[in-house]
Amino acid sequence: MKFIKLTTAAHVNGVLRHPHEGVLHVSNEEAERVIENGGAIDVSDDFSDQQDEEAPAESITTDADRGAPNRRAAKPAAETAKE
Repeated sequence: MKFIKLTTAAHVNGVLRHPHEGVLHVSNEEAERVIENGGAIDVSDDFSDQQDEEAPAESITTDADRGAPNRRAAKPAAETAKE
Protein backbone atom coordinates (compact mmCIF):
# COMPACT_ATOMS: atom_id res chain seq x y z
CA MET A 1 0.00 0.00 0.00
CA LYS A 2 1.12 3.53 -0.74
CA PHE A 3 0.22 6.99 0.48
CA ILE A 4 -0.27 9.48 -2.35
CA LYS A 5 -0.95 13.19 -2.43
CA LEU A 6 -2.89 14.40 -5.44
CA THR A 7 -1.43 17.29 -7.40
CA THR A 8 -4.53 17.70 -9.53
CA ALA A 9 -8.01 16.22 -9.73
CA ALA A 10 -7.69 12.55 -10.69
CA HIS A 11 -9.70 9.36 -10.84
CA VAL A 12 -8.64 7.14 -7.94
CA ASN A 13 -10.30 3.74 -7.68
CA GLY A 14 -12.92 4.88 -10.17
CA VAL A 15 -13.90 8.09 -8.36
CA LEU A 16 -12.89 11.66 -9.15
CA ARG A 17 -10.83 12.85 -6.19
CA HIS A 18 -9.35 16.29 -5.49
CA PRO A 19 -6.12 17.52 -3.84
CA HIS A 20 -7.99 19.21 -0.97
CA GLU A 21 -9.07 15.76 0.25
CA GLY A 22 -5.57 15.13 1.60
CA VAL A 23 -3.38 12.06 1.45
CA LEU A 24 -4.97 8.87 0.12
CA HIS A 25 -3.96 5.33 1.09
CA VAL A 26 -4.21 3.19 -2.05
CA SER A 27 -2.89 -0.05 -3.52
CA ASN A 28 0.56 -0.04 -5.08
CA GLU A 29 -0.95 -0.56 -8.54
CA GLU A 30 -3.40 2.33 -8.18
CA ALA A 31 -0.66 4.61 -6.80
CA GLU A 32 1.62 3.75 -9.70
CA ARG A 33 -1.14 4.44 -12.24
CA VAL A 34 -2.06 7.86 -10.80
CA ILE A 35 1.59 8.90 -10.36
CA GLU A 36 2.49 7.85 -13.92
CA ASN A 37 -0.41 9.95 -15.21
CA GLY A 38 1.02 12.99 -13.38
CA GLY A 39 -1.86 13.25 -10.94
CA ALA A 40 -0.06 12.53 -7.66
CA ILE A 41 3.20 12.20 -5.79
CA ASP A 42 4.25 9.34 -3.52
CA VAL A 43 4.44 10.49 0.10
CA SER A 44 4.74 7.02 1.64
CA ASP A 45 8.11 7.86 3.20
CA ASP A 46 6.32 10.40 5.42
CA PHE A 47 4.39 7.60 7.14
CA SER A 48 5.55 4.80 9.43
CA ASP A 49 5.04 1.09 8.81
CA GLN A 50 2.53 1.07 11.66
CA GLN A 51 0.50 3.84 10.04
CA ASP A 52 0.56 1.90 6.78
CA GLU A 53 -0.81 -1.19 8.53
CA GLU A 54 -3.49 0.70 10.46
CA ALA A 55 -4.76 3.07 7.74
CA PRO A 56 -7.80 1.86 5.86
CA ALA A 57 -7.34 1.58 2.11
CA GLU A 58 -9.32 3.93 -0.10
CA SER A 59 -12.16 2.03 -1.67
CA ILE A 60 -15.53 2.63 -3.19
CA THR A 61 -18.41 1.69 -0.94
CA THR A 62 -21.94 2.90 -0.51
CA ASP A 63 -24.23 2.90 2.48
CA ALA A 64 -25.96 -0.15 1.00
CA ASP A 65 -22.62 -1.99 0.81
CA ARG A 66 -22.02 -1.32 4.50
CA GLY A 67 -25.53 -2.34 5.53
CA ALA A 68 -26.23 1.10 6.99
CA PRO A 69 -29.20 0.94 9.38
CA ASN A 70 -30.53 4.35 8.30
CA ARG A 71 -31.11 3.23 4.74
CA ARG A 72 -34.42 1.64 3.87
CA ALA A 73 -35.07 -0.41 0.79
CA ALA A 74 -37.35 1.24 -1.73
CA LYS A 75 -40.91 -0.04 -1.69
CA PRO A 76 -42.28 -1.51 -4.90
CA ALA A 77 -44.51 0.93 -6.79
CA ALA A 78 -47.63 -1.24 -6.27
CA GLU A 79 -47.21 -1.20 -2.48
CA THR A 80 -46.63 2.53 -2.43
CA ALA A 81 -49.83 3.18 -4.37
CA LYS A 82 -51.93 1.28 -1.77
CA GLU A 83 -50.76 3.45 1.11
